[in-house]
Formats: sequence, structure tokens, C-alpha cells
Amino acid sequence: MSAKEDTIALLKDAIATQQEHLLNDLLITLNVKEIPEETFQLILSKMKASNLELFKITKALEAQEIIDFVLSNKIGE
Repeated sequence: MSAKEDTIALLKDAIATQQEHLLNDLLITLNVKEIPEETFQLILSKMKASNLELFKITKALEAQEIIDFVLSNKIGE
């Protein structure tokens, strides 16, 4: 693997680890001692899908903020 591929793999692994930790924290908070692995994986997959949507929305928001900033500064000149 190249350094670029290694970095991408490490980042993907970090995201997956954080998602699993979040799910475990939520289960602990809800005082759920044990759930079937299939249920855990289903919840995890739904979290991943939601995270992808949140990422897209965040990127759109950032882009809009940049556009607004540029337009405001151009008009203000």
C-alpha cells in the first residue's frame, strides 16, 4: 500500500472505531447490558448512513458560508 492509501485506511478505521465507541456509549447510557450482534451491526450501519448524510449537509453548509462570505466582501468593496 502507498502512503496515501495507508492514510485513507487509517482515517476510515478511525471513523469506524469512533462510531462503535459512540454506539457502545449510548448502550451504556441506556443501561443496555447486551444486544444481539446482528442488532448492533444494524444500528451501526444506520449510524454510518446518517453520518454520511450529515457530512454532505455539513459540506453544503460550509460551501454556502464561503459563497456568502465572498459575495458579502465583493459587494462591500
